[in-house]
Amino acid sequence: MNKDTRIKISTGPFKKIREWNRKKNYYLKEVKLKARMSIAKILWDKREKVPFYPDAVKKILLVRNEGKVGDIIVSTPLIKSLHQAGYTVDLLVTEACYDVMRYSPYISNIYKAANCSYNQYLKSLNHTVSKATMTLLHENKYDLIIDPCLSETPVHRMKLFSDVNARFVIGLNKKSDINHYTLSVLFKNDKQHVTDLLSLISERFGVKATGDFTYNLHFPDIVLDEVSAFLSPWKSKKKIIINAFAGTPERNFSQQQLLELVKLINNNTKETKVIILDHRNEIKVTLPDNTVKNPFSTLHHLMALIKEVDMVITPDTSIVHISAAWKKPLISVYKYADNNNMWAPGYENASHIIIHDDKTSDAENVPEVIFNEIVRRGLLGGRETKIHKSVAVFELRESGSTHGYPVHDLCLASSDR
Repeated sequence: MNKDTRIKISTGPFKKIREWNRKKNYYLKEVKLKARMSIAKILWDKREKVPFYPDAVKKILLVRNEGKVGDIIVSTPLIKSLHQAGYTVDLLVTEACYDVMRYSPYISNIYKAANCSYNQYLKSLNHTVSKATMTLLHENKYDLIIDPCLSETPVHRMKLFSDVNARFVIGLNKKSDINHYTLSVLFKNDKQHVTDLLSLISERFGVKATGDFTYNLHFPDIVLDEVSAFLSPWKSKKKIIINAFAGTPERNFSQQQLLELVKLINNNTKETKVIILDHRNEIKVTLPDNTVKNPFSTLHHLMALIKEVDMVITPDTSIVHISAAWKKPLISVYKYADNNNMWAPGYENASHIIIHDDKTSDAENVPEVIFNEIVRRGLLGGRETKIHKSVAVFELRESGSTHGYPVHDLCLASSDR
């Protein structure tokens, strides 16, 4: 199934100069980051590490203030397992990610940090938790902070840990010279799936993992009712969500790719309704009559839409992880990266297409490859080819409602059911 579509890049002295400049800039950024971390360690790190006593842990704060919805979703198996094992679990997230876990029955309290850019999150000496919120966190007297951040240790972590003042801190792949981290769990970013975090943490410090490791999401039944009413005119049709946009532009589908994909689907069958995700209102091309833009504006409505449709097509973004919560038939398209295994969909009903171009929009045969995978799996009707591995990988190289809902007295739609 492998296909080659890599774009040729010009060679010569200018390419070498660009490569040299990239290496120089990367080196300078690393030097500056290390200098900031050294300052943070001097100001806020513990003088020495403390021994870890797993039996002393009762109250846990999970820190997920990266500002990425996907990072919150992949933490849900860990949160559920800790709750079921009898631990009290609180969560620190950014304001933008609050709704992901707002209705989770497995969290005691959710605390919010202010939104910030990823650059600020990684490099700033100061965290974005308000003084009032930090006072509450400090007064909670946590036994343990779990820091599942898989990137470099953010500089602000030193001050955050010092301000919260939990007894122990568990991290992943952390350097031994940071004394705040009581334990560091080795996690191979290029080999292991992100859901392995649960079992690894359990092994290292004695948390008794229970249940399965699947994602769990929750939202009010009234949201599901609104989405069901929206979809009701097309009960007899295959309902397909297509998302063209990711968190970074180089992972986006082009609008022409989107149009070609819809046309390929329509040429195969007329019994489809295509729902386009376009929350920034960026799509300018004229789409076929059987398409409609998502009319809702909340994350909970998006969750409900994904739950109710027959198929999801998306680049690498949080839509992948929302789809995984309901094991939804999924075609996902990723740019090649060392950590593709870690962030793969990770379930049998998902296909995982990897391209090697600098931009997804540069790989002109993406619509055809997506459509061929849809047909191979029988997702438009006909016999489906079962995927026996957890993820099917195809290498591509060259050749609405805006209101919230009160927390109390709710019936919740849940991926646990």
